[in-house]
Amino acid sequence: PSCNLVFLSARPHSYKDSQEEFVFAPIVPYVTSGKLHSFPVLLPGKLSSSIPAGIMQFCMGPRAWRQVGLDKYATFKAYQALWGEYDFVFCGDDGQGDLLAGQLMLREQQRQGEQCDG
Repeated sequence: PSCNLVFLSARPHSYKDSQEEFVFAPIVPYVTSGKLHSFPVLLPGKLSSSIPAGIMQFCMGPRAWRQVGLDKYATFKAYQALWGEYDFVFCGDDGQGDLLAGQLMLREQQRQGEQCDG
């Protein structure tokens, strides 16, 4: 089934989906009542960048999340390549690499627009 709601997370996939169950628990009533036509997809983060960022944030602040933002952008690009006929809306905050990932998405969109304009 197709899904029109996708979560892009900094958190890596966890053992036996425990994190996913926690994240999706508030959404279950919307799916069972028919307010959402299908269950959302969760694109997890990478352990190799999330754990160091979580530790280093105390001494580096927001800069610690740079690699997480780059990873989120790469994950988004891979997902977008699968569903190229669709448009995407990114909603994030300024934490866990969301701002950087969003900026990279906008930059890519602007480059594509310039190529179309000739």
